[in-house]
Amino acid sequence: MTKNKLLRITQINAAHLDKEIYNTFNTILRDAMKNLPPQITARCDLEISLLLKLALTYNSVVKSGSTFGQQLLSIKYNQISPTQKALYLISECLDYVRVKLDMWKPTHRINSTIFNIYVLIKMLEYVNLSMFLLSGEKPLLIDRVLGLQQVYAIENGQRQFGSKYLARELLWNGFIEILIYILPLINYHKMKRIVRSWNWMHKKPKRPVEERVMTVATKCTYCGENPISPYHMGCPHIFCYYCLKVSKCYLYVEQLFLTQNVNT
Repeated sequence: MTKNKLLRITQINAAHLDKEIYNTFNTILRDAMKNLPPQITARCDLEISLLLKLALTYNSVVKSGSTFGQQLLSIKYNQISPTQKALYLISECLDYVRVKLDMWKPTHRINSTIFNIYVLIKMLEYVNLSMFLLSGEKPLLIDRVLGLQQVYAIENGQRQFGSKYLARELLWNGFIEILIYILPLINYHKMKRIVRSWNWMHKKPKRPVEERVMTVATKCTYCGENPISPYHMGCPHIFCYYCLKVSKCYLYVEQLFLTQNVNT
């Protein structure tokens, strides 16, 4: 009987879940140690990160043969041997050794060699990712080096997508696209003013304006320049028609009304 082929997205999600689990534990650990003296935490920062990685790897890969991210998605490594588990655990120490050697003697020739090896590993990770996208196997470089194969943890574990699930996803995506196009077109400030006008508690008594005097020194309240096509909205302030209609400064005019009522 043929086995179900593991989906690419499932393997990628497992790798991302492993990173998020490590970041979550690391954040909790940093918060618990924030009250310690800074010199202690700074001195032991690399060791703390290493111990956390080793603890997560030991309690997942060494004990159960799968990472925590793989366990959440019901996948595992197929027939991983004790030697492969030990090498997987040792691989978590490589970054620690590289950084420690660089801090020990930054100008030593061995550091340049280690840096070249580090660059080579990053290039191999890129090549491995390209091979994974083509074949759908071994998403991580450590998996390809150790010959680890990911499979479903249970028989017939491949996800089945029914028509009801697909219809719900299509409807939801269509609704999200409609919201993306409609929400920017809604004038929330105008709606807020309309709702306030209906609320009698927010209504303020209107004061008639006795006169509006426009002289040579009169300026537009919004732009501060000589008003072009002077316009008003029932208050003593004078605006340019352009400022009032095109620039949508109704909120600014409302603020002037509120300031006028407070000063009186």
